[in-house]
Amino acid sequence: MLREGVEWLATPAGWAARGLGLVAETVAMGARYRRCRREWEPHLQRCREAVLRAAQGCPGRGTVVVCGSGYCHDVPVRRLAGMFERVVLADAVHPLRVRWEIRGQGNVGLVETDLTGLLKQAGAWRKGVDVRAIRPVAPEVLGNCAPVLTISANVLSQLALPVKARLMKLGCREEETTQVCRRIVAAHVDWLGGLPGVRCLVTDTVSRDVDENGILEETDLLYGISLPPGGETWTWSLAPRPEVSRRFDRIRQVAAVTWPARPLP
Repeated sequence: MLREGVEWLATPAGWAARGLGLVAETVAMGARYRRCRREWEPHLQRCREAVLRAAQGCPGRGTVVVCGSGYCHDVPVRRLAGMFERVVLADAVHPLRVRWEIRGQGNVGLVETDLTGLLKQAGAWRKGVDVRAIRPVAPEVLGNCAPVLTISANVLSQLALPVKARLMKLGCREEETTQVCRRIVAAHVDWLGGLPGVRCLVTDTVSRDVDENGILEETDLLYGISLPPGGETWTWSLAPRPEVSRRFDRIRQVAAVTWPARPLP
């Protein structure tokens, strides 16, 4: 706990990301990785392999953008840095470990960005906010990168969570809140699909709590939004017992989809 507290204090982040709990979630994810590293490794390896296959299909060697880079356990940053002229790691919070590890890699840079465009707005919402008017905004800061490869790395299912938590805290109706979450997920998929170059989407899609007798609870993490056809799927042992419970394991269904290259404008 002491380590996590120090990391929370020392991690640079904007006030919106810190106030909405993204720094705390990032630090907690790092701690869970350390506890569950062995169980996570098959999933992380599948992620890295999917990214490298997408990279090998790129017609150019310009800029790579990694959305939701986080701790980069699921993205082979060094390999990408050797294959492309520039690698941009884009996230709302960049952990201290990543900031340290990319020092000396001159073609790897960090961009602190809100992939939904809603974090600053969310901090200002009050009871009675018009939920129907809430619309995600494309990350403009990435608009001039002209990427030959864009990777969405295990972030799609997480994008709506800070907004959802804020709306629920304000007492908004669950049905309306779910619609906002759907719009956030759909907007990211649409944005990714409209970018130039190759696009690679890796995301968890379904959460299941499972014991010896089968599935106890199942949750659609994408709020009914469908991914493009094709790709591959696998299972991620996110929280084996006793990580979240002594009674069950929490597993995730994961999908990886790659769109072929589109011409650069």
